[in-house]
Amino acid sequence: MQFLSLERVTGILNVSFGRSLPEAIIYFVTGNVTTAEFGAIVGDAVLDMLLCQEYAIKEVSFAPGRINQLNEQAIIVRASLSGVMLNVSKDVDRCQSRPYIYGTFPMAFKDGRSADSLLHVLHDFGKWNEYLSAIPKSDRDRAAPLKECVLLYRGLSQGIIQYTTPMVSLRSFKPLLDIVQPLSDKESNNLRGYMRSLLPQPKATHMSIDRFYAFASAIESIAQRRSNETGDKARRAIHQLIQNTTKSGDPSGAQKA
Repeated sequence: MQFLSLERVTGILNVSFGRSLPEAIIYFVTGNVTTAEFGAIVGDAVLDMLLCQEYAIKEVSFAPGRINQLNEQAIIVRASLSGVMLNVSKDVDRCQSRPYIYGTFPMAFKDGRSADSLLHVLHDFGKWNEYLSAIPKSDRDRAAPLKECVLLYRGLSQGIIQYTTPMVSLRSFKPLLDIVQPLSDKESNNLRGYMRSLLPQPKATHMSIDRFYAFASAIESIAQRRSNETGDKARRAIHQLIQNTTKSGDPSGAQKA
């Protein structure tokens, strides 16, 4: 975006999250960001969403050309790109809902409906707004720049929405990690880096069960190097953690976030 601004281009920047997922569109006029759209999400809120979900972005492409008509509802409030991005960064840093907003994961609603991903819910929020707005406020609520994320977090924390992929809370890793303590500096750095690579985004409080299998395999490998007894202890702890996650009534575990 900085390059497009410096080059003073006019055209459309398309941001893709992958096949079958909706795209975000940002319009430039002579290097100025003018409007941004992601279905029901428009204006500055689109940039908040993109920065929050940057780890889910798969492709970015730019199509130069004049824009015939702008969506007035989608106008970016601040004209300078540096001003826009500074405010967006502050918004995302302050967002209390972000640690449990995972854009690409499918969702199930208590009324029987489902969505292919949280990004689909945001994109077509008109379909869900009335249902989510009716959820009563609670002490689990978290603030967010986007009202949509406030409602999504509220629904997740009360079990009215769930990620259909079981999610393992990072807090539940402690007993497993305790088994392989003390870790050498190399083991600790490698394990920390590997865990970060498996999370849906840097602030995440949960890891999907399929990625947890990969992380657990790394823990098991370290434990086995300690001794056969330690390896067995780690395998039992991993099995128990998987059982607790997949058999609980709340696969998302938002209440434990």
